[in-house]
Amino acid sequence: MVVESYIIRPTNKFNRPPPPSTIAFHGLDLSGPIQIRSHRFYHQPTSNFLDVVDKLKNSLAEALELYPAVAGTVQVNEQGEFYISMDAENLLGTPFLVEMRDTPYAGDTEDLSPRSSAALPPRSSTLAVKVTQFSCGTIAVATSMNHLVADLRGFLDFVELWAQLSRGETVDFTKIPDDWSRTPGRFFSGLIREPTDPTPPPPPPPPFALLPTPATGPPPSLLVPSEVTWWKFTKSSMEQLRSDFSPSASDQWISSGDALAALVCGVITRARERAGVARLEGRSGLETPTESIAMAADGRERAPQGNMAGGRYFGNFNTLLGVTASRSDLLSPTHESASRVALAIRTALNLQLTPKAIADKISFFEAPENTTPPGRIVFSADVILTNWCRFDLQGPKLDFGWGKPFHATNGAGGAYPPGYCIMTQVKDSGDVFVMMTVEQKGGDELKADSLLKTYAALV
Repeated sequence: MVVESYIIRPTNKFNRPPPPSTIAFHGLDLSGPIQIRSHRFYHQPTSNFLDVVDKLKNSLAEALELYPAVAGTVQVNEQGEFYISMDAENLLGTPFLVEMRDTPYAGDTEDLSPRSSAALPPRSSTLAVKVTQFSCGTIAVATSMNHLVADLRGFLDFVELWAQLSRGETVDFTKIPDDWSRTPGRFFSGLIREPTDPTPPPPPPPPFALLPTPATGPPPSLLVPSEVTWWKFTKSSMEQLRSDFSPSASDQWISSGDALAALVCGVITRARERAGVARLEGRSGLETPTESIAMAADGRERAPQGNMAGGRYFGNFNTLLGVTASRSDLLSPTHESASRVALAIRTALNLQLTPKAIADKISFFEAPENTTPPGRIVFSADVILTNWCRFDLQGPKLDFGWGKPFHATNGAGGAYPPGYCIMTQVKDSGDVFVMMTVEQKGGDELKADSLLKTYAALV
């Protein structure tokens, strides 16, 4: 099996305004130089595979011109500040790998990814692509993007544009940013603290903290080897889960996502407790009666003027939320206890996703007294949740010209910290898939959780 390698560079055909030579990252971008991976699987096209590859390469070059931040490279200066460089010297091109296999498709594997390392060093390409054809004709299009450059919404904005170009459709330039700066406060005018404001900046919003000196690395709790499992929730089991976890009071409401989050947080907490997993730095201490939960939530649609969504802001705007949940409720595998956790999650979402709360978070991250020196803003949590269910990862917008994907994943294999979950949904069926991790010592206890197995099957 020979892997051919190409370097894709931006075209120069759209007569767009020249981008800036550099883009300084916002505090909300600094999640760490990890990658967002997406593997999409397509049925065999009617055209020749090499023609498909040529179309993918040509349309990618056009997409890179329209998204110059993706064509650039992440650099770090002498002060330790990360930024995107887009000058000619640092337009290194996008690696594009092509492989033809003599074996049929049998599911996702780690070697389909264009790069295997979880962390990306400075000067790595922002984007990498690998296209694989199996002997049965199935094609895998695997992409990896530096998370510093964009969150999942930004990543999909770019990939959906690439697919649109590959289909030969006309580009809607109103859905492409005309300002590449990482200044989310411009969408929250009137709510942002002005630099000349003499009052102190907002305090650290949960789950963040401000250290007196820069952090030297991630907390030990995130470096422990984990066991990764995948679970399937059918549409009907998700409906039952929400029904079982819904509060009895008529004026209290939770979503299916709240119920699912409450369930997985309880599962991980119980597995750790039953297996005697040590509480390392970065976890809640036993002296407190609560556990902390961090949840990623896209804030674009919360902009007061409604002018941030629809491809208008490229970057990271997952306004990480912090939830404090009762440890005793998390340890109790009952509907009543899980209902209280789900309600705590819903309450935190309602409070922390208001435009003012998001503006205060932006102000906190932008205050010079918090950003100098860099590296002092950190977050910690017992469980970290990423919910991708709102995104259609197998939809028609990801059709490159021969049909939409029949399957999509966030990549097989790879290293994930313990206490981490990614949730995705297949829109055609309504089924939800959850990747869940726990310290290896707690793996057997997690898989034996009776409440989890009431609603989900191990896959």
